[in-house]
Amino acid sequence: MSSRSLLLAPVPEAPGQARRWLAQALLEAGRQECLDAAELALSEVVTNVALHARTPAEVSVAVQPDGVRVEVRDFNSVIPMQRHYGQQASTGRGMALVASITDSCGVTPLADGKIVWFVVVPPAAEPSVEDLLALWDEEQWELPEGVDLVETAVQHAPSEQTRQVRLLAIPPLLWMAARQHHDALLRELALYAAVREDVVVDFAGVELARQTFSNAIIAAIADAQRHAVPPSASAAHHEAFDGHLPEAPEPFDLHLALHPEVGPAAAALQDALDAAERLAAGGELLAFPGQPEIIAVRDWVCEQVQSQLQSQLEGVAARPWPGAAQERFETAQHPHHLRRGDGHGFGAAVDVVSASEAGVVAADEGDRIVAVSRGLAAALGWDVTALVGRRIVTLVPPRLREAHIAAFSRHLSTGQSRIVGAALTLPVLHADGREVLCSFRLEQRPAPAGRSLYLAWIDPLPGTATTATA
Repeated sequence: MSSRSLLLAPVPEAPGQARRWLAQALLEAGRQECLDAAELALSEVVTNVALHARTPAEVSVAVQPDGVRVEVRDFNSVIPMQRHYGQQASTGRGMALVASITDSCGVTPLADGKIVWFVVVPPAAEPSVEDLLALWDEEQWELPEGVDLVETAVQHAPSEQTRQVRLLAIPPLLWMAARQHHDALLRELALYAAVREDVVVDFAGVELARQTFSNAIIAAIADAQRHAVPPSASAAHHEAFDGHLPEAPEPFDLHLALHPEVGPAAAALQDALDAAERLAAGGELLAFPGQPEIIAVRDWVCEQVQSQLQSQLEGVAARPWPGAAQERFETAQHPHHLRRGDGHGFGAAVDVVSASEAGVVAADEGDRIVAVSRGLAAALGWDVTALVGRRIVTLVPPRLREAHIAAFSRHLSTGQSRIVGAALTLPVLHADGREVLCSFRLEQRPAPAGRSLYLAWIDPLPGTATTATA
């Protein structure tokens, strides 16, 4: 058996250095048949160290009679955690990818860090497309036995140095969508900042925030999902949604013991994401800017962590998440339209919608209404000029807004949607607060400059209006 090792700095060039080093080692050892899988897996692990652990990495490879074993040691004790972003997510796939292309892999926790290892055995059968898709779900990644995700995330300092932070009424679907958006933005921001001297980001603080309260929220949501009681089949809204748009899971409270240094880390996360949002709005990043509710729930969490940790008084009042059903979200001007030029840019499509005798509303990528037919506006109690320019959440019942925003945010990130093209029966909000049950069909149409226009064909069903919503 032969082995060699390499020390890497946490820089963007580290994955490329690791690939070249491993290729030379395996070629010299005559194990070319292991190279492709081992090189891809090592690149993914080292990338995670550079972007997330942000410590030096000690890479070692041992060529054994039955294959090769590669280990990557870093000095961040946070264990990789499961993500639940869904099959089309654009981030959060690293460890699932490693599991799919190697013969075995795992994580060894250490007192001052961890070792991520994998083994490739020749001849390694090339996985089929079906195998890769099946393993692409990050839930295939298994953590070491005995690792508690919440405890790993929050207990990074002795308990006598921590303070209690209470996050009240956390919205599960909205935070999951927000975290997915954050991860995509931060990955792109790290790559952008690596080649721009004028972009300064406290990535160490960002990672401390992610690894403590942000990861703890995700872990708590996953635990709640595992123990959730199925909703009652008798609920009328479940029949109306046809299984396509269930109500969001109930909000929950989370109590965390956090070190005071997590407060400045929360500020660093806000600053980094604000910078990334500005770059995304200007078309400098591939990701779309976040929906206003996505930004608001992030600000609420970060500000709660900061205020409760910075206060010297015990029992500082925690402010619950106020919910997405707020007037400010209905009228918010979103920067999506700034990405590819000003103005609507939808031309004839807007004119057609405005003149249509059918019930139809058109919205842009910012969830902003750009046109509505006169008949639909009247049926819902609105004047056309008052409705155009508002966001589409104006027509979504308050109890469904967080589910709508989470689904639309995921759609912008992945291009996938469960309801585009489907014929549904959904409640639409009347201007006076009543819910009107409507037949509903959503279309996505291409528009100039690579943009998209969303057309919702809405036909109120006779005699279905309910009382005003709370």
